[in-house]
Amino acid sequence: MYYHGSASKNLQIPLGRSIQLGLKSDYVSQTFTGIWVPELELGHNLTLAFSMSLPLQHLRASVDVRRFGISDSDSGLGDIVFGPMLGWRSASGTTFASASLRIFAPTGNYDPNAIANIGTNYWTFSPNFSFTTVNPETGLEFDLTAGIDFNTRNSATDYTSGALAHVDAAVIQHFNKQFGVGIFGSILYQLQDDKGVLADRLDGFKGRSFAIGPMLKYTGGSEANPINASLSWAPEFGVKNRMKGNAFYLNVSGKF
Repeated sequence: MYYHGSASKNLQIPLGRSIQLGLKSDYVSQTFTGIWVPELELGHNLTLAFSMSLPLQHLRASVDVRRFGISDSDSGLGDIVFGPMLGWRSASGTTFASASLRIFAPTGNYDPNAIANIGTNYWTFSPNFSFTTVNPETGLEFDLTAGIDFNTRNSATDYTSGALAHVDAAVIQHFNKQFGVGIFGSILYQLQDDKGVLADRLDGFKGRSFAIGPMLKYTGGSEANPINASLSWAPEFGVKNRMKGNAFYLNVSGKF
């Protein structure tokens, strides 16, 4: 993932123990995720799995301070994500659904006096639901993932970010067994006000953003061990109390 964004020069943003103006950032994240599926006979086409993600990240950020820019950067292992997943597939093999609990552990670097931090310094618990269906006759695929992030308090700043709902969806037209083209969209919508001294000064600092853009998908490998890849671009709009920018995603997955 690569993201480049900036906030309005007049937008006050809480960073660590202070409020800053004119935030800009470039963010690169290379995440390695493993999913283990134990051999269990659950019946009803159900599957239990466990996942763990290790993100290697680089963040460069800058702010305007009395018209003199101050920049900072941070690199390394970010917040590790792990949790269980319960999956289901239809008898025809054309529809899939899963429910998961993603747990973000505060393993990344964090300095409350820094501008750039790849860690959050708090735990996040995120229940998610995913759904995919493919029409084998028309080659049309629909993907949907929705969840809510519940955050604990940042002990270094006494700041709690409010619950955040997120929805990602894609409609893809497959032209053959290998290639497909579609539209990708996402919604980030904060459900609760932030809590803390800085949050009170900023009237809760509830944020939102929307994004929509093109997506390419490729499927290769064998039927028993497929390899899937997707490339998408998500330019943001309708942003409030967040940075506005562009995100690029490259996802590659394989089954062994």
